[in-house]
Amino acid sequence: MKKTIYLLMAVSFIFTACKKEQGCIDPLATNYNVDAEEDDGSCLFSVQGGTWTTQSIESTGNMSGSFMGIPMLDSVINYVETNPDSLEPYKLVFQENYTYTEYDQENSIVENGTWTITSDQLTINTPDTSLVLTIEDINKTNASLSITFNESGSEDGFDYQFNLNQVINLNRTY
Repeated sequence: MKKTIYLLMAVSFIFTACKKEQGCIDPLATNYNVDAEEDDGSCLFSVQGGTWTTQSIESTGNMSGSFMGIPMLDSVINYVETNPDSLEPYKLVFQENYTYTEYDQENSIVENGTWTITSDQLTINTPDTSLVLTIEDINKTNASLSITFNESGSEDGFDYQFNLNQVINLNRTY
């Protein structure tokens, strides 16, 4: 009986000693586990690190305007922009110190600012405004961010309303 117990203990020790620790093995992930030997698919990524280049901007919405109560404009917006010359922002780099730099197609600096993330909200503080984007999806090489613009007003008898939703699709290189 003792031999059977010792044999069972030895066999269970061998199987537990050989088990590899699972976790995220990608050092670029926010939840990188230095002790993990086997990737379990749990890697999470943030915006910081690498260079994000805009691949497309999908815009949907509407705008309307009237002058002294007479409708002058009623338009639906629905298009996808993929021309690199028209994409804004073109290239973004988010640093670990919560600053960012925006570049144009010639790698000239367009502007600098700060950024923060709370849950799925990315706030970008530019020199003249703050933009709040929703992180729809993010992984090691791709991200999808959305933003909504709503504005209405009246000036000199002209009333207007503008609603725009944009999805910005980005690709990251390291």
